[in-house]
Amino acid sequence: MVRVRLFFMPIRIRQLSLTAAVLALAGTLRAANLDGSTAAVGNAEAARLYQESNAFVTNMAEGDYSYAYLQFYWKRAQSNIDRIRRVYPESPTAQALAKGDLKVGPYSDDYFKNRVLYNLELKRLGAFDDVNCAIFLYGRADGRSDERRNEALSTILEVLARRQRWGEALRFPVLTVHRPLLLRSIFQVAAFYGANDIVKQLTASTSPAERKAAGFDALLAEGLALQGKPRTDLYAFVDAHPDPEVRAAALAGVVDREILFRRYERLRIPFRDAIQTVHLVVQNASLRDDVNAVAKRLFRGDSAAAAPLIARYNAALGLAPEAGDDAETHAAYLQYLADNGRWDAVGSYGSGLRSTTRRALALKAIELYAEAGQTEASEKARTAYAPAGTPEADDAALAQFRGRMNSTEIRLVVRKQSFAELPISDPCLMAVAIMEWSLTPNRSQRGETPWDPVVTRFAGGFENLPLPKSAVVGDAASTLKPY
Repeated sequence: MVRVRLFFMPIRIRQLSLTAAVLALAGTLRAANLDGSTAAVGNAEAARLYQESNAFVTNMAEGDYSYAYLQFYWKRAQSNIDRIRRVYPESPTAQALAKGDLKVGPYSDDYFKNRVLYNLELKRLGAFDDVNCAIFLYGRADGRSDERRNEALSTILEVLARRQRWGEALRFPVLTVHRPLLLRSIFQVAAFYGANDIVKQLTASTSPAERKAAGFDALLAEGLALQGKPRTDLYAFVDAHPDPEVRAAALAGVVDREILFRRYERLRIPFRDAIQTVHLVVQNASLRDDVNAVAKRLFRGDSAAAAPLIARYNAALGLAPEAGDDAETHAAYLQYLADNGRWDAVGSYGSGLRSTTRRALALKAIELYAEAGQTEASEKARTAYAPAGTPEADDAALAQFRGRMNSTEIRLVVRKQSFAELPISDPCLMAVAIMEWSLTPNRSQRGETPWDPVVTRFAGGFENLPLPKSAVVGDAASTLKPY
C-alpha cells in the first residue's frame, strides 16, 4: 500500500502543478483589468464611461448652469477618464485616449484635466458669493495700478471689515505700495463703528510711519464726530493731535452728520437714534451740532482753513456755492435742488463751471435722476455722458446704479442677470457696484444668485488657458474626492 501511494504521488504532483499553471495563466488573462473583469466586459465599460464623460462636457455648456453644478459633472467626467486609464488600460478606449484620438467634449484629455478644470474651480469660487465675485473681478485686472482698481480694493476691504471678517481683510494680498490703502480701509470701519478692539490691535501692530500714511488719527477724529461722542472728547483728541488733516476730518464728520440729519428731516424720512447709508453711519441723534461754532472751536478761529467744509454744509442747506468751490460742494447743492424737486435746475446746473466739476456734476445728476425714480431722464443723461464702451461710460453706468440702489421710489430688486446686464465693462468698477450693493441698507434679491452670470460675462470660455501655477492645486481641482 505504501508502494502504491509512492508510485502515484509524482503523477498527482504533476497534475496539481499543471492545474496551478492553468489557473495562473487564467488569472493573468483576467488581471488585465484591475477590477478582474474580462476583456470584453472591460472594453464595454470603458466605452460606456467615456460616452458618459463626453456627454457631460458636450451637453452641459457654460452659462446654462451654475459653475458649482457644472463642476460637479465635469469633475465626474474626469473621474471616469481616470478610471478608464487605471482600471481598463488595455481597452481600445484607453489606448485611443493615450494617443489623443478621443476628446472630452471639444478638449483633449490633458488640456481638460490640467487647464479646464482648474479654471472651472476658479470660476466656481468666484461665483460663490458677492465678496468672492468682487475679488475674482479685482483679480482679472491683475497688473493694473489705477484709481479704479484701488476703489475696488477699498470697497472689498470695507465689506470684509463691515462683516467683521477682520482677519481676512488684514491678510488680503496687496503690494507694498497699497498697504496704506489696506490699513486705511480697514481702520476706517473700525473707527467709524467703534470697534475699539480692532483699533487697539491695528495701532499696536503698525509702525508710526504706517499709521501716518494710513491717516489713523484723522479717521479716529472723524469717527468720534460721526458717532456723536461728547464734543469735549472730540476737542481733546484734536488738541492732542493738532495736524491740519485731523482738524479737517473732525469737522468733516460733524458736517456730514448734520447734513444727513437735516436731509432726512427735510424729506420727512423717519429715523431714530442712527442713520445708515452705504458707506456712512451716524449715531446718537440726540446730539446736534452748531456747525459754525464747532468749526470755530476746532480751527481756533482760522476761518480760511474751515471755509471749504462750511461751504459744503451751507450748499447742502440751499445756499448756492461760489463758482470756484470744489466739486463736492457743488454736488451737495445739486442734491438740495433734487430733494426740493427743482429738476430743471438740476439739468442745467454747472454749465459755467470748470470741466472737471461739470463732469462730476453730470455724474451726480445721473445718480439723482435714478434715485428719484426718473428712469427715462437718468437713461438719457447716462447715454449722453459718453460713448458706449469708454471708461467714462462705465462711470456713468455706475452712477446710475448707485441711484437705483438708493431709490425709495423704485426699489431695486436684484435678479440673476441684474449685474451681468449692467453696461459696465471695467471689472474693477463692476466689483465696486457689487460691493456697494452689498452694503446698501435696503438691498433686495430674488431668484437665483447673480454671480455666475457676472463671472461668465467677464471670464467666459475655456480656450487658451495657462497651466496652474501650482501642480498640487491643479490636481486638487481636477480630482473628484471619494464619497
